[in-house]
Amino acid sequence: MTSKDFLAEYLGKDLIKPEKIGFDQIEKVMKSAEKDIKVAEKLLAIDEGHAYETAYTAMLHAGRAFVFAKGFRPSTNFQHKTVVSFTGYFLGDKYKALTEKFDHMRKNRNNFIYEPWKFHVSMTDAKSALKSAREFIDIIKEELKKQHPQEHFKF
Repeated sequence: MTSKDFLAEYLGKDLIKPEKIGFDQIEKVMKSAEKDIKVAEKLLAIDEGHAYETAYTAMLHAGRAFVFAKGFRPSTNFQHKTVVSFTGYFLGDKYKALTEKFDHMRKNRNNFIYEPWKFHVSMTDAKSALKSAREFIDIIKEELKKQHPQEHFKF
């Protein structure tokens, strides 16, 4: 599937909508992702589940910044899944394992929020989530800088 086909499909399903979002806003969303990582690291000593959830939120913020930089905004009820799929498509096979982890974390976060009695996060899970979130954020930063070299991001 070409990028044009992917975008046409997502536009047709009303999963994304075109929107010009300023680079200052993209930068703020990336800074939120960085802050989330720091919070998740501190939460690790207190509560693995919340550390995991916050690491996922960091990835979501970075993913949203990526979608915004492409000139779109997720719409409707499936925003998280749309961000995961969008980043997975545009980051490509090179980062397939990481974007699959992002999707896995999305599903786990949903269980943690809506059915906490069914989901337990171990220290190993939480540490792995933090590692994946850090890697994902760093990749998104590099992609944003590559795609928009004229911008002087401060993240």
